Amino acid sequence: MRALNQPVSWWGWHWEPPVPMSIIELIEAGNLSARLAALFWIGMERGASIIVAADPPSSGKTTTLSALLSFTPPETAVYFTRGYGEPFALPPLSESYATYILINELSDHIPVYTWDDNARRAFELVSQGYRLASTMHADTVDGVLAQLRGDLHIPAKHIAALTFIVPLHIGRAGRLIRRVAEVVLVGDSGDDVTTGQLARWQESTDTFEILGERLPAEALAEWAGLSPAQLEKEMDSREAFLNSLQEKGAGSIPEVNSAIEQYYERLAPGSQASSAGT
Repeated sequence: MRALNQPVSWWGWHWEPPVPMSIIELIEAGNLSARLAALFWIGMERGASIIVAADPPSSGKTTTLSALLSFTPPETAVYFTRGYGEPFALPPLSESYATYILINELSDHIPVYTWDDNARRAFELVSQGYRLASTMHADTVDGVLAQLRGDLHIPAKHIAALTFIVPLHIGRAGRLIRRVAEVVLVGDSGDDVTTGQLARWQESTDTFEILGERLPAEALAEWAGLSPAQLEKEMDSREAFLNSLQEKGAGSIPEVNSAIEQYYERLAPGSQASSAGT
């Protein structure tokens, strides 16, 4: 992806410097599985708008979101908001690539975060075709929607322009654990926002159930422009690719980003792999 401006406190205000992690490092830590990462990849490749949510500070929201942004195609444009006084100086929409509005956090906790009129403006822009990637303080999907609807008074049709809401679980089992608690696909019923669960973490087995419900799985395939069978095939391909990176020990952020860019290069029209139909 390519930045249209410089980030302002993307990681918020911390007493200690943040420690970014690649998607492979998050998989190795157990925060999500390779197959769940493959689902996110298919979404981010197609310009999914996403909110990652967790209530406690330093819970890994921005770390998770930053790692997922690595799945966006190289031509993707990203615009960092700066909180109070944000002008939203965005370029016109392009049919060739997605333009993301990157909001470090939807809250009023510090001036570099986004709330009130700026938050409503951001969602208005998303409803027009821009994409959103942000974090929020909430434990559940309902908690996210309650803030968007009740606190910010964002119209349902603007909220429905989101794609994924992703609450995180933070807990202790002899050690601090972070897990993607669930992934919900957001939709529009015409009158209100709809949600369908695409994935959830099973605490008893520390595993992830992915596309276990037929209707949300079919809705995701339709959103992605794929048949259900094609969706499974694409997930298989990306899961295998991520597993291969892990097996090779290619887990640093530069290594992972470079590998993903090479993956896209092989898929580009005119490339040898694309010509061979792989």
